[in-house]
Amino acid sequence: MSFYRKYRPQKLAEIVGQEHVRRTFLNTLKKGGLTHAYIFSGTRGTGKTSTARIIARALNCVNPAQDGEPCNECDICADALTGRLIDLIEIDAASNRGIDEIRDLKEKIVFAPSRAKAKIYVIDEVHMLTKEAFNALLKTLEEPPEHAYFILATTEAHKVPETILSRCQRFDFHRIETGEIAKHLAKIAEQEEIKAETDALELIARQSAGGMRDAIGMLEQLGSGGEITTQLVAESLGLTRPQTVDDFVFALIFKKLNQALETINGLVAEGANLIQFNKSILVKLREQMLQKISDNKIAEAKKILKIIEEFTRAGDELKTATIPQLPLEIAAILVCEGAEEQGQKDKGSEQNAKCRMQNVETSKAKTNVSKEYPSLDKVDKKPAESKETLTKKLKGKLSVTTVKDVLSEVIGKLGKSFIKMSLKDCSVVKADNSEITLGFGSDFVLAKLDTAEIKNELIGVFSDVLGKDIKLKLERVEIKLASSAPEIEEPVQPQKKSLVEVAEELFGE
Repeated sequence: MSFYRKYRPQKLAEIVGQEHVRRTFLNTLKKGGLTHAYIFSGTRGTGKTSTARIIARALNCVNPAQDGEPCNECDICADALTGRLIDLIEIDAASNRGIDEIRDLKEKIVFAPSRAKAKIYVIDEVHMLTKEAFNALLKTLEEPPEHAYFILATTEAHKVPETILSRCQRFDFHRIETGEIAKHLAKIAEQEEIKAETDALELIARQSAGGMRDAIGMLEQLGSGGEITTQLVAESLGLTRPQTVDDFVFALIFKKLNQALETINGLVAEGANLIQFNKSILVKLREQMLQKISDNKIAEAKKILKIIEEFTRAGDELKTATIPQLPLEIAAILVCEGAEEQGQKDKGSEQNAKCRMQNVETSKAKTNVSKEYPSLDKVDKKPAESKETLTKKLKGKLSVTTVKDVLSEVIGKLGKSFIKMSLKDCSVVKADNSEITLGFGSDFVLAKLDTAEIKNELIGVFSDVLGKDIKLKLERVEIKLASSAPEIEEPVQPQKKSLVEVAEELFGE
């Protein structure tokens, strides 16, 4: 027998995550005041049909408990549990949705129950009924026989006509919390002698999207080998390992583009489900955003919100992308590189400046990110200084030649590929009195580099390589391409000639 049938709730107390439904019906059953029509709405696997069957048994039970629960032992309960009680009629509206089925119901409902005290009609997926069928059902709901009760279940209550809804007491079944699902799965695993990691059960619970039936189905599927690990769950369901998601989100928040792109390409090589990966990213980002709001760090929460917006768009584009990973790569680039322009607005922030000037290790310690991202200890450490660099530091004299000599070493210590490529094409305009002026031949490149974040990073690396504090200035210059032909100097103020003079020079007088 399948797990979801074997472990289906038999009493209201066993229903997980629907305390408001359990409490209300236990009080109603004790008082004997059930109404004749109910509608249960909610996503799949949240306990709607199970609750309807329990209520049907409780209503007809010969020896109900004092709290109103069915005994599940009397003949009526036993027949109801095995599907032999003819006074409990279950109708699947998805396959019996026409007016003929409802007319048949109307003809038979007038007859008294054969064995039980009441006839209970459980109509599943009631929103699938046709308009004519709803109209035929409406009159019966208005004036049902004394012995008849209706429990309508639906996953799409908005499709049920208001005339039907107004004649029923409505109960909304909520998505079950991840923790409650994981706890219930642990009980089942223990009874089935399945060894399961706690993280693996929580991962299954998250993937069930609040549906207990789906979660139990996944547990049965993955537990066939007798052991369930987090890696097994991730591989079987096409999920990304939680640590990978954490590392990727860390790369986005700290603008580590290379690391983000490497993660995406690595997942593509492994054949991972990128749509599922994107969902995991959004879940993690949402957790971080809510945590920042809880800590009253609204500015940081807004930055995370911008990342969420980019990856929400990427999620929509992933479904139709010609190159599967391209939407994720574009989102990562926009987050890590495009956000630098916003940095110009933050020049007055002392805390931001400190974070930008220091390496990732120091940033981790200041922002307590290590508690949220345990992978921060994996960041690259500073390479050992060469003898050549130490010699240059001892000289202490700053010149254009010195800066040109150490430029390749500076580039090697920079993090972002965009900055590295830009510095390879720059020119050292000036270097004296602890001030370096770098020239760039593109307005676009200059605008991208001339931000507080990037300038502070450049200052830090130059100062480290040269062994002295320096100032940095970036400016626009005309960078001429090398040519083998001699350069011809033009006059400073060339004399303008009329068209007549030019014609005379060309063709003579």
